[in-house]
Amino acid sequence: MQEFLTGVRTGPPPDTMLATVLCTNVAQAGAHAIWLGDKRWNQLVDRHHSVVRKALARYSGREIEAGEQGMTAVFDGTARAIRCALDVRDQLMRLGLRVRAGLHAGECEVGDGRPRGVALHVASSVMKAAQPGEVLVSGTVKDLVVGSGLEFADRGARVFEGVPGSWSLFAAGHAEQAETTQPARASSSVQLSRRERDVAQLLAQGLSNRAIAERLYLSERTIDNHVHHILDKLGFDSRVQIATWLARNEHLS
Repeated sequence: MQEFLTGVRTGPPPDTMLATVLCTNVAQAGAHAIWLGDKRWNQLVDRHHSVVRKALARYSGREIEAGEQGMTAVFDGTARAIRCALDVRDQLMRLGLRVRAGLHAGECEVGDGRPRGVALHVASSVMKAAQPGEVLVSGTVKDLVVGSGLEFADRGARVFEGVPGSWSLFAAGHAEQAETTQPARASSSVQLSRRERDVAQLLAQGLSNRAIAERLYLSERTIDNHVHHILDKLGFDSRVQIATWLARNEHLS
């Protein structure tokens, strides 16, 4: 009828879906690639993808896009999306990778079977605002999981390019865990314990957490904790920065 009256043919309205969007990004990806070389970096990217895809299957997420530096996925459950992001962050840390993760929930237009639209843009912007090792969510996401038992730390408000208004942001995780993601400044005055220096030197040699654990006769979980503490003390994002810091501060050995 509309075509008869107006002479304009209109198609059906676009399909839409309400989804929680998760975007991740590997901190210092370029530095990792240069330090490791193409072969070892590509192997690490494959392991990264494997970790994320297993987590997506566990938490019923759907992969939208994957690249060398991160992934985008959607979920039909907001709390599951947050728990997936926290799980991915912790597992990738054991590979020596710190990721930024951002989540936002909203209506997505579905084109060619893939969600797209403002919600994905906002989630990507939230991710870019996150510190390495931080899972950052929009206020919309936080409000949707009231009563879930998830904890958040206020990260203030941001304005995103191309998106109207300001957006309240919150770091997901236990309060004390969320606070450790705030960056510090490394200097020659930073003191590592003897064990942390042992771990840092092996990190700088390119050893994995598992290999370091075997070398020092410690559990992999203990090494994971040491790596977290070293990065937090120095305010760094990656092992590459640790290696550079050690080279510049050999006089502290």
